Parts: sequence; structure tokens; C-alpha cells
Amino acid sequence: MSGGHKSFDERVRLLERARSRAPRGHVQVAGPDGLVFAKKRRATPTVSARGVLYLIFGFILFKSIAMAQFGPAGYEQRLDELKQGTLIEQVGAVLMQPDRISAGLAIQIAPFLR
Repeated sequence: MSGGHKSFDERVRLLERARSRAPRGHVQVAGPDGLVFAKKRRATPTVSARGVLYLIFGFILFKSIAMAQFGPAGYEQRLDELKQGTLIEQVGAVLMQPDRISAGLAIQIAPFLR
């Protein structure tokens, strides 16, 4: 009788271990015959809107700090240097162009950097 409990406990332990390894890695699917079986879930990358907003805000903040640190003339000089560089540097120069939001934020940040 005790041998039956031991094998049952072992099976439960194995099932719990398998379930804890992939908690969201499987989905229950019913086949055409009505049997339910576990099927691996496809790994789909998820991008949250909050993450994208944080990325945009961080980029604008970085650009504003650079503008405040170098000043308008120094910032334009560095952008001109980037425009003469490689393709990646030219793309960076386009992305780092001053805009209203980053310029306004740079004016607010400048007194704290000097």
C-alpha cells in the first residue's frame, strides 16, 4: 500500500515541476476527437505602449540635456560633424535635430547644469 502512495507522490512532484518550468509556455487545445492536450505556445515578442513611451521620453531628455550642456552653437557644431560622418552618424544627426519639445526642455534644464 505504501508503494502506491510513493509512486503517486512522485508523479505529482514531476507534474508540479513540469508545470512550474513553463507556466505560460503551453496552451490547452482540444483535438477533433475531443481529447484535450497541451501544445507549446508560440513565442511572440510583446512591446508595451508604456515601454515605447519611456524610450521616447528618455531620448527627448537625452537630447535636451545635450543641447543644454553644449549650448546652441556647440550643439549645431556637433550635429554638423555628425552629418559629415558615416551613414549611422548621419542618421544620428537627423534624429538629434532640435525640436520644440527638446529645445524648450533644454532651456529649463540649462540653469541646473551650469
